[in-house]
Amino acid sequence: MKARYFLIMVGCLTLALYAAFFKDNESITQTQACLATLIVLLGVLPSVVSLTSRREVGLLPLMPLHGLFYALIFGLPVFSSKLDWSRVISPVVTQALVLTILGLICLYVGYYASRSLYSKSLRPIRFLNDMPLERRIWLAWILYGTHMLLQMVPALGSLPTVGQLITPLGYLSTGILFLLAIEKIVSKKHLILIASAIGFSLVIKLFSGSLAQAVFLLIFLGILYWGTNRSLPWGFIFICCFIAVLLNPIKSTYREYTWVVEGSAPQSLVFKAKMFYKATYDHYSNNDSRASDVIDTGVVNRIGHSITVFADVIDMTPEQVPYWLGGSYQTLWTSFIPRFLWPGKPKATIGNEFGQRYLMLSPSDNSTSQNLPWLPEFYANFGTLGIVAGMFAVGVLFRFLVQKLSVPISSSIEYVLSATVTFSLFYAESNLALMLGAVLTPYLSLLLLLRLLSYDYTRIDFKNWRHTSWFIKK
Repeated sequence: MKARYFLIMVGCLTLALYAAFFKDNESITQTQACLATLIVLLGVLPSVVSLTSRREVGLLPLMPLHGLFYALIFGLPVFSSKLDWSRVISPVVTQALVLTILGLICLYVGYYASRSLYSKSLRPIRFLNDMPLERRIWLAWILYGTHMLLQMVPALGSLPTVGQLITPLGYLSTGILFLLAIEKIVSKKHLILIASAIGFSLVIKLFSGSLAQAVFLLIFLGILYWGTNRSLPWGFIFICCFIAVLLNPIKSTYREYTWVVEGSAPQSLVFKAKMFYKATYDHYSNNDSRASDVIDTGVVNRIGHSITVFADVIDMTPEQVPYWLGGSYQTLWTSFIPRFLWPGKPKATIGNEFGQRYLMLSPSDNSTSQNLPWLPEFYANFGTLGIVAGMFAVGVLFRFLVQKLSVPISSSIEYVLSATVTFSLFYAESNLALMLGAVLTPYLSLLLLLRLLSYDYTRIDFKNWRHTSWFIKK
């Protein structure tokens, strides 16, 4: 098993070296190619450690996924001549790559150096006893039905705090159903029903106009597959690549076809399916579309958005734009307060403020939110010191989370819940305060919901209004 993964890593290294030293690319220098290669290798490093270390293999794969995020988003796109560096000069590109490497080193130092600090003092959170199969099945379908109800009835999703639970509830319910399927403990008819439910969830995410949602669902299911079988989910990887490469060019056209005017009636799934087919057909039946342009400029620049934004921030800070000095983190402490407890809680508008500060949005655009990845955010606030301290702190936080939430895969419901809340952090392309705030509240809410749904209410003596574990002190 390890030999196979070793060969895969050697293959990745060979491709990276080829891209750095032999591929002709006039958009970057040889030095920049070498730096991008180092980013890719550093990004793969946590996966190698997780595969080879007994202390790491049983933990939630938050850091391996986070490392791959930097490899795929900050490293690989640099090798493409289609990546747009028009806003910055070459030395700034080099500086962005160097600071990315520095940030990754600080991230890993914080993560692995704090391993001994947490390994003995923290125990994973356990809240469910052994649950019978029938109850697990009913629990999964209740959660899935609740998720679909919130999606199909926009009025429910707009309630305070409820809307924040839609996505994690979808991951939780779909993940529990998926584990029931791959553990082969349900009937064939039930297996077909589960496959249909998961497929329907994937279709809804595709028709939302955001292909990333569909890819993230597949990655999440791939994590559960890995946790159960300890083998790479090649099928999920292939589908993710298919969506990212072949369907991304049609995304803009599909959004135009399904653009909803404010106040208009919601569009049906049948209509969205027709428009999705039309957008796909129009793009690939175009005579100007050539096989060599399958990975078009839009795909490359969407994937490489974070590294180009990072270069823009470095280029403009602090000469044109002063350091933010923690301004983007002002909502960090209030983000943990549920909106139903604070109905008037101010909405986070950091994405729009960031786009305005760095001239990425029109001065009159007060609604669009520009993605603010963590590395550019650290630099925009405190410069290189922000990169060092911020990435180190993220590493320590990630270690705390995986030590506290990693439970055996045999505790399937608890494992899926832990994977759900940590999974949202691996893709660091949004404001840090916003992403951290989206962890605690959903986790506590879903934990409470699971406790309520899994509790054995037959043990309650309603006649005498007492309970053997709640009201009687043992």
